[in-house]
Amino acid sequence: MSGILHIAYKLLVNDRAKYAALLVGITFAVFLMIEMTSLFAGILTRSSATVINIGASIWVMDPAIQTVANTIPLPDYVLDEVRSISGVKYAVPLYSGAALLKLPDGVYQAANVIGLDDTSLFGRPVLDGGNIENIYAENAFIAVKDSEFYKLENPTVGSEFELNDHRGVIVGIAHVASSGLFGVPTLYTTYHRALQYIPSTRFTISYLLVEPKSPADVASIKR
Repeated sequence: MSGILHIAYKLLVNDRAKYAALLVGITFAVFLMIEMTSLFAGILTRSSATVINIGASIWVMDPAIQTVANTIPLPDYVLDEVRSISGVKYAVPLYSGAALLKLPDGVYQAANVIGLDDTSLFGRPVLDGGNIENIYAENAFIAVKDSEFYKLENPTVGSEFELNDHRGVIVGIAHVASSGLFGVPTLYTTYHRALQYIPSTRFTISYLLVEPKSPADVASIKR
């Protein structure tokens, strides 16, 4: 058996040009497999960035929603209905929508605005600068420092912008676990400020975030 392996090895490396081409081909094939797998994993992670960053155990949404980026608002009474379900520890509203900002130099920039529940701020990001309590200040927003942060002209705490004829002030700089897929920066504010600043339909709740009393309650809550 060792003799056969020795002959096979000699046949493989005897022609150096063919051997080099073989190594290059194998290396390139492995590179393509790793690249495409990484690309697929990255797209999956970025497309679910909002879900990952908020971190709620259960999301309640309109059954017609195909992707978390396209919201269909829920009536306000759904929040009370969900809170009344046995096994629900608490449920809070979440706003998620697009906005057009006017930056200090006059440039307009699209952004994704996340409105957190005013009482609990459930799903708030981790701050690198500023104080989370300042989100309750007038015109307050928190900017996420991700790969799209530069599109906001790299703001600092105190930077200003305009949103639908409203003044906005950056009160914090945050980081999140995953950046979004669609190439727009992200701002966090309170739920009611998001409704006040951004035109909305009759129904205003984008999603309900639910925390069960125990993991065993998840199945009954879903039903």
